[in-house]
Amino acid sequence: MRWSRCKWFRSLRGRLLAAYAVGVLIVAAVLSGLFVLIFVSQDDGAARHRMLQDIATKTAGHLQRHPDGTPRGIEQPPELQWLYNAFPRDIEFRVVDAQGQVVLRVHPHEQLLPVDFHRPPAVGVVDLQVNGAAVQLATVPVADTPPGHLYYLQAVASERILELAQLAARRPVGGSLVVTLLVSIPVLIGLMLLALKSLLRPLRETSEAAAHIDPRNLSARLPIDNVPTELVPLIHAFNQALQRLEQGFRVQQQFLGAAAHELKTPLTLMRGQIELDGTADREALLMDIDVMARQVHQLLHLAEASEAHNYQIASIPVVEVAVEAVGFLSRLADRHGVQLDLQLPAQAVHWPGDKSALFTLLKNLLENAIQHSEAGGVVTLAVHAQGLSVRDEGHGIAAEHRPHVFERFWRGPGHSSGTHSTPQGAGLGLPICQEIALAHGWRISIGDTEVGALFRLSVQTPPPINS
Repeated sequence: MRWSRCKWFRSLRGRLLAAYAVGVLIVAAVLSGLFVLIFVSQDDGAARHRMLQDIATKTAGHLQRHPDGTPRGIEQPPELQWLYNAFPRDIEFRVVDAQGQVVLRVHPHEQLLPVDFHRPPAVGVVDLQVNGAAVQLATVPVADTPPGHLYYLQAVASERILELAQLAARRPVGGSLVVTLLVSIPVLIGLMLLALKSLLRPLRETSEAAAHIDPRNLSARLPIDNVPTELVPLIHAFNQALQRLEQGFRVQQQFLGAAAHELKTPLTLMRGQIELDGTADREALLMDIDVMARQVHQLLHLAEASEAHNYQIASIPVVEVAVEAVGFLSRLADRHGVQLDLQLPAQAVHWPGDKSALFTLLKNLLENAIQHSEAGGVVTLAVHAQGLSVRDEGHGIAAEHRPHVFERFWRGPGHSSGTHSTPQGAGLGLPICQEIALAHGWRISIGDTEVGALFRLSVQTPPPINS
């Protein structure tokens, strides 16, 4: 049970719902704070002035008059009746003329205003001290007075009754706010659940589509219809990864088919020779075995070159590796009558990368150049700070063949894979060079030259290999 709750909270739905609930609570807290700020923390004196002014205005509207228009009494407003009945000694109403002479008194009490209290009426609310007690006096004009007469209604109230009236006025507002919050929070959370269900439906459909992708239908792609805009880049990235995976799987299938064909041909010829007369040419069989062993060895090299975790990154002494590669292939060059020319810079050159991988790359480039050179030709390896180049003096590479040079098992015209011949390349040396270059962030390309072929390796601030 505990794990299921933890798993639910880790889900996108749980996190969104939790964030939404926290947001609702924050909004509720802010509204409550605003309520306190507006209704509780405001200036009590000003609020009481406004309240007494409103009481006086409402009471003035219920003033009763004689036929000649002079005041005769006050009909208490129904909404204020409880206030008069509950606190008869804390509130008083008077009607005065323009000179401040009292014309009418309602609920008179000496503790509020003495009988002889006279003051020219001034519209508004003032604070007074009567017999050591604080009272407030609100004055409002009386409407519809007879011509030549002007009357004012004055409401006098103690501090106590105004405080109680203020609390009574605030209570309904606070209660309404609490009820509103208690009702709205569950409703909002319910609406959020419905919205989440609708929002996550495209994700569930996308997950189901992804679950049905396997090696038999790698061409399938995840749909982006109705997917939230924020997730479209993720779906695009996943589809691009599927495309790369499909391409890699297709290349692997082609590679396996080509490898099987390359190994099957010499095996078939060897079997045919043995079955034909029961005897076999020992030298020819050994040569065929050497061809197959070379192919298997290069297949292993290609597999290793394609995996980044097989590299050990360090600072490569490029000049040292170049000297080792030339020395390693010197005997092969002598057998072909080819001269190796090594051109080195005046200063040491270091690149970040795998030393043995660079040695394999140079060995394959030099070996390829030696095999395509005529006797008496020169193969030149030139090293500089930002790369190197290998040039031969053979027949070169035709323009229509250049796009295929780095394809696996591709060999140019004149190469035979049959048996009983001088062992030729398996068509894997240059693809191995390309895999090594790609893994290191280098760039290998075919250059233009008037005689022979030219391969360039460019190394410009190579990035580290991701293990």
